[in-house]
Amino acid sequence: MSRKQKSYGICRICGESKELTFEHVPPETVFNKGAVRNVDLDAVMKETVKKNKLPWEVNYRNAKIQQRGRGGFYLCSNCNSCTGQWYVPGYSRFVHAIQGAMGQVGEQKYESLGLTIKNIKPLQIFKQVMTMFCDINSGLMGDDSLKGYLLDKANRSFKRDRYHLYAHIHAGALERMNGIMVQATNYGIITLSEISTYPLGFTLYIDKPRNYKPEGVEITAFSEWDYEDETDVKIIIPKLECNTVFSGDYRTKEEIMESANGEVQNSEGATKDLG
Repeated sequence: MSRKQKSYGICRICGESKELTFEHVPPETVFNKGAVRNVDLDAVMKETVKKNKLPWEVNYRNAKIQQRGRGGFYLCSNCNSCTGQWYVPGYSRFVHAIQGAMGQVGEQKYESLGLTIKNIKPLQIFKQVMTMFCDINSGLMGDDSLKGYLLDKANRSFKRDRYHLYAHIHAGALERMNGIMVQATNYGIITLSEISTYPLGFTLYIDKPRNYKPEGVEITAFSEWDYEDETDVKIIIPKLECNTVFSGDYRTKEEIMESANGEVQNSEGATKDLG
């Protein structure tokens, strides 16, 4: 039997060069145990742009299969252990409560889900989500204050004017785990990172323009609680579809197909069947 290869690098929270451990993103306790296909963004773009395929028509069979679930060698053992012990249990309870409510709705069509979740610990939930975003973005997203914030469970010094966190119920053909992207919009430059997997997705906006209203429900206020604070939360969570690889794109398949057909019809006056 071959010895398991060790991984060394810079821990994405403490910033020290150490042996790294595998970090599940999202945590293993929230439906992240099975094998997944890791799809390269460039490969998807090649298929969709050059071969006129829709994102859900791309053949992902050649993508690398990761047997242990989504994640990677992001954190050292100490950071992995501390954040997992402090934040994952509260986060897991929150996600399972939402998944249970989804199960009660079943196959009924709905645009959002309203529910009351009892006895949750908001700061623990918030810090777990921020840990996940630091996992997939090297260098603490350029903000060294996040190190102290996450490695001190009682620390509440969070830059609420800079970061805005939104949640949504995940739906659609694809799952996304994207590092920071920059998009030009009518509202100006939007900087965002997204983790959207079953059953719950999150989008983190950095320096969001004041007049820009993202889709989803904002939960930045979860950061205002103390670590041991427990409360009942009434929340309305929109269901958003992820059918492309781009963060913040929640168009339905029908909307994407209409857009694609319109683009083809407007290109040199030609019409091309994408069906």
